Amino acid sequence: MGVIMFKRIALLGLIVSSTSGIATPQKQPQQKIVAWDIHQVLCTKQGSHGYKCSPQESTFELVKELHAKGVKQVILSNISSKSFCKLSRCYPQHFKYFDLSRSFTDAEFILTRKPHGKCFKKFLKKNRATRPSDIVFFDDKLKNVKGARDQCIDGHIFCNAAQARTILNRKSLL
Repeated sequence: MGVIMFKRIALLGLIVSSTSGIATPQKQPQQKIVAWDIHQVLCTKQGSHGYKCSPQESTFELVKELHAKGVKQVILSNISSKSFCKLSRCYPQHFKYFDLSRSFTDAEFILTRKPHGKCFKKFLKKNRATRPSDIVFFDDKLKNVKGARDQCIDGHIFCNAAQARTILNRKSLL
C-alpha cells in the first residue's frame, strides 16, 4: 500500500512540475476604436442631401495620424447608406482610413438613429469584440453623446479638431 501511495505522489509531483513551466496565454489589451460622426465633425454641415458636404481637412489630419498609428476608426452617423456611398465616392482619399465593415450609417428609421439606444446597440453588435468603454466617439450634438454614454461608449462633444486632438492625446491614441 505504501509503494502505491508513493507512486501516486511521485506522479502528481511530475505532473505539477511539468506544467509549471507552461506559459498561460495573456489577455490581449483591448484595442480602442475611434468613432466619428460625419456632419460637422468629419465634414461640413450637410446641404440639401447628406452627401452635399465637404471634408474638414483639420479633422482628417487627425484621422490620418490615427491611421498611421494603427488605431481602428469607424463612422457612426445618421447619414443614409445611399448618401454615404455617394459621399465616399466623391472623397475616396478621405474615407479609405475607415473600417466600413464595422461602421454604422443608417438613417432609414427614426428609432434606429442616434440618439436612440437601438442605434448604439446595433453599432455595438457590429463591434462586439470591443468593449463599449474602449470606443471613443465624437459627435457635434449633446443628445447623441448622451445616448452613446448611456450605452457605456466614451462619447465626446466635438467642437473642433484641436479639442479632439487634446482628448485623443489624453487617451494616448496620438
